[in-house]
Amino acid sequence: MRHYLTLSVALLTLMNAQLHAQADLLFHNGPIYTLETPGGQVEALATRGERIIFTGTWEGARELIGDSTRVVDLQGRPLLPGFTDSHVHPISGGLALLGCDLTGIGQPDSMLAFLKNYAEAHPEKEWIRAHNFWLTAFPGGNPGKRLLDSIIPGRPVYVTSADAHSAWVNSRALQMAGITAETPDPPNGVIERDEHTNEPTGTLREEAMALVSKLIPPYTREELAAALRKGLEVASSLGITNFVEASARPDYAEAYLELAKNGELTAHVNVSIYGDIAKGMEGARQVLELNERYQAALPAAGSTKPDLAFGQVKFFMDGVVEGKTAALLSHYHGDTHSGLLNAGPDTAMAAIAALDKAGMQIHVHAIGDRAIRLTLDAFEQARKQNGARDSRHHIAHLHVIHPDDIPRFRELDVIANFQALWATLEDSYMTDLNYPFLGEERAEWQYPIGSVARSGGRLAFGSDWDVSTMNPFDAIQVAVTRRGPDSIARDPWTPQHLIDVQTAVEGYTRGGAYLTFREDEAGTLSPGKLADLVILDRDIFRCPKFEIYRTEVLATLFRGKVVYGRL
Repeated sequence: MRHYLTLSVALLTLMNAQLHAQADLLFHNGPIYTLETPGGQVEALATRGERIIFTGTWEGARELIGDSTRVVDLQGRPLLPGFTDSHVHPISGGLALLGCDLTGIGQPDSMLAFLKNYAEAHPEKEWIRAHNFWLTAFPGGNPGKRLLDSIIPGRPVYVTSADAHSAWVNSRALQMAGITAETPDPPNGVIERDEHTNEPTGTLREEAMALVSKLIPPYTREELAAALRKGLEVASSLGITNFVEASARPDYAEAYLELAKNGELTAHVNVSIYGDIAKGMEGARQVLELNERYQAALPAAGSTKPDLAFGQVKFFMDGVVEGKTAALLSHYHGDTHSGLLNAGPDTAMAAIAALDKAGMQIHVHAIGDRAIRLTLDAFEQARKQNGARDSRHHIAHLHVIHPDDIPRFRELDVIANFQALWATLEDSYMTDLNYPFLGEERAEWQYPIGSVARSGGRLAFGSDWDVSTMNPFDAIQVAVTRRGPDSIARDPWTPQHLIDVQTAVEGYTRGGAYLTFREDEAGTLSPGKLADLVILDRDIFRCPKFEIYRTEVLATLFRGKVVYGRL
């Protein structure tokens, strides 16, 4: 009894000391949104070391000012919790930025000129690989090999599309891969062909991309580490202090481990280990082996911050609408097929049930209504077999959800992980490919964010960068306007799916922290939580909604230290 009494006195003494400790940083004179409650604000926030020690009135905060305290006058600028990107590819994005990135180049002639200049500037490269060509720049999203042949005839060329589900290659690459008119489509893949000769056109979809990509020399360890550092820089510049790596193969996982061991992570990271759903139980076994390896490789407790977490798997249930590889419940409009499921129901359900039983968090790419329904069915079956638990499984993208399946997110406690930026008509993927391929009825079912929210489903938001920008303010504006992002006021597209700013911001903060099992440390601002903070140049809760996209980050703090901007 005496031991416990002594311990209690010591604990009370420590708590009292913390309560009266001098703050390192004290923020005031601006709206400080805690997000503990809708619209919740405080006048001041103080930090010491890595953590928040006070939120409340300015008068209360003044007691924490000491000789070493830095008092930060926000000058009316808002302070919020750091954002979570719940689905992002920082290494892939970093590789694109450090390599040949076609982002923002919309015309074929301009793309070809950029590629030619890059190839001429790098005669040492055996392969010319580039990233993020815009599918809609070419009829049917199907660029031809001859265009690449005309500028780079001697070396193989491999260019991935902005959605990462198609590749554009030249004749040399096709020749090296042995792809001819007689080559069959691989499982879960499509080789686009000339309708008269059956010759490959130079566009490869889904698993057909691997017929060529497997020949390309892999990136080095140094290149991957540099790319991750670049991705982290971009995240910090946008106020992102927590994210989910959306699909990590072993070399990507090793890059995260390397930076974690060196203390270089400037965000909390939950890594989704890539798993092949088509392999069923064998794929599940491989994921569990990899997860065990990575868990063992994590830095020993206490040697570094616990900012890197595994325990999550990523499955691709289907492809994308623009490539007609998303799995639909009925045929594509004007066509005779309904896309590709990457695994049959029995195979998918067995793999998901096995990983759920093993305690893994499951993260599924599902675009079409058939793929989404199968994923929900699999989660439901896993709960029946294994019992309900705090799994926090989530489905990303959710492009076309059948209305009958919207209530199931709440019923099954599955998190809807939306990429809200795509819910707009100001996007040629939507107008030129998705609309014509889906037809009028299904066009109304696209990205039903508000409908899921109002049915009681949990929301989280991600960017899918480098498929699209990582900027959360672009996505928030689209979510609350269903148009844009730009400053032109328009009537909302599919207004039945609108959400308000509070819901959108919570999806990027509270919702993301919950998805990553970090709600006790991040996502809201309260004493004891980590000082992951972002200061903005405007109040996104009060500015005109068509100008949210103009928001800039002035400073980002991670664990109490400035990682972007300045105070």
